[in-house]
Amino acid sequence: MTNGNSPKLYIAGMGMVTPVGGNVAMTAAAVNAGISAYRSSDFHTQNGQRISLATVPNLIFDNIDAQIAEGDKFNERHDRVTKMAIIAIREACSQQSINEQIPLVLAMPEVKIDLEDLAPFTYNLEQNCIPVVSAKLCRQIHSGRAAGIDAIDFAFKYLFDNSQRFILVGGSDSYSDSAMLMKLDEQNRLLTTGSADGFVPGEASSFLLLTQKPEYAIVRNGHIIALHAPGIAEESGHLLSEMKYRGDGLDKAFKKALTNRPEQSINNIYSSMNGENYWAKEFGVAQIRNHKFFQPLMKVQHPADCYGDLGSASATTLISLAAESLFKNTTAQSHLVYSSSDGSKRGAIVIEKVMATTTQFVSMN
Repeated sequence: MTNGNSPKLYIAGMGMVTPVGGNVAMTAAAVNAGISAYRSSDFHTQNGQRISLATVPNLIFDNIDAQIAEGDKFNERHDRVTKMAIIAIREACSQQSINEQIPLVLAMPEVKIDLEDLAPFTYNLEQNCIPVVSAKLCRQIHSGRAAGIDAIDFAFKYLFDNSQRFILVGGSDSYSDSAMLMKLDEQNRLLTTGSADGFVPGEASSFLLLTQKPEYAIVRNGHIIALHAPGIAEESGHLLSEMKYRGDGLDKAFKKALTNRPEQSINNIYSSMNGENYWAKEFGVAQIRNHKFFQPLMKVQHPADCYGDLGSASATTLISLAAESLFKNTTAQSHLVYSSSDGSKRGAIVIEKVMATTTQFVSMN
């Protein structure tokens, strides 16, 4: 059993749009079925190889009910990121009656993108996600794939020091930018027919509505989903570093997240691995060093095989998929979710299915 007095946050809502689904349920079903959104693109590498992308269907952007304030210049990636975020936030908050503005922690790419003269991102979220989002209550965390877990770490500290009912965390990211793809091509990181060590760029938005009050949690089949305090660590030998790789960062994140967990208590691991060899080696080190926590028949889920690399939307997408799995699996109780950034940040978190009490609201989902 886990320590009942340890701090927990609960999932009060989930929302997402990915290349394989326009919401959480569709994405989870597609991933469980192994459906891939990979498609050949018009982008060619310097060597003339055509790359694959995983993109959200344009029909979703064309049909969105939103009023987007325009900037002095247009950028396709920024437009898609904004519209995806609106869709995901609306879904995440639709499962609760919210009549107030709530804090929003945005998981952002590691490299800050020049937004000068583009449509104002947080303003458009505020105008299209009324009354939940306020630009004044937004905080951005620029740590890439691990940023979603980084944001949850902030949420733990914030909610337990305040009287807020909810906090919203998540990210919206896309590789639909030729300059970004050219840089990845120069680094030989794109998956092509001539290279097996590369990844497929994707795009998505994913948000979690979190609460410290279990009575607001989503209830399904008599259970709610609890998030334990995450483990955050740094990897000195990260992908962009010239220092020697030792695998200590993810191992430390695992150990922090698994503190006080029973042995063999983790049913499955949800991983941000995207197909590059570096990440498989990193995971192997962390798994071996923490093997006592994993069940013998544990499975490793890496849904980037279906929807590509989601960048800063990775962590919250993985957490939602893991939560959906726990709701539907009658025997599984705990999953470990982790995300690793290109830079030093590593994040891991245990999510657990717990019994709902009779005082909680029952969700219609």
